[in-house]
Amino acid sequence: MQISTLEEFRNALEELPAEFKEQIAQQFAPNEEQVDSIAIKMELIKFISELHKHNQGVDWETNKIKPKQIKVDQIISDSDKLFKFIIE
Repeated sequence: MQISTLEEFRNALEELPAEFKEQIAQQFAPNEEQVDSIAIKMELIKFISELHKHNQGVDWETNKIKPKQIKVDQIISDSDKLFKFIIE
């Protein structure tokens, strides 16, 4: 088994066609414009959860309305609506 040096590896990369070089570059240096949608969705879930809690507090303080249970489906639905609105 032959161990290649870094210089041999660089030379091999230089001999590749341009489209292959672009594909390799994209794999190792992703575009800065790419968005981590999972992280955004998680932050929106936190935001919506806090918003629902805040709204419950406001309802209690102003109208003395007993807070209803905040359901996971409602949080996910509201987060999804907000996410879709943001990416439009």
